Amino acid sequence: MPSKNLVQGEKGLLCPKCAHLNPGDLKECEYCNSQLFVKCKQCGAKVQRVLSRCGVCNHRLKKSPFRKLERRMFRRSRKVTWGQFVLLLVVAFVAYKAIQMASGKL
Repeated sequence: MPSKNLVQGEKGLLCPKCAHLNPGDLKECEYCNSQLFVKCKQCGAKVQRVLSRCGVCNHRLKKSPFRKLERRMFRRSRKVTWGQFVLLLVVAFVAYKAIQMASGKL
């Protein structure tokens, strides 16, 4: 009996990387050898890689693009990254222009 967190058709599982149709009993794609399942960090259930949430505990399996960007931009290092430097320049320029426009209207 298949688990409720496995999404598969009658013919097998589609690989999320190459779209190859694999038999349902494989852990890796026959064609590209990529993993078909991941382990949920919350409950440890085996979940198909294409799903965004665990079917058992509803835990989010993938990080959002904004979370990845935030992690890259604001590392716990004391060094200033290029992204932080560019962001600082943009904010400084916008503030300068806002002050310039405000003082011109007064």
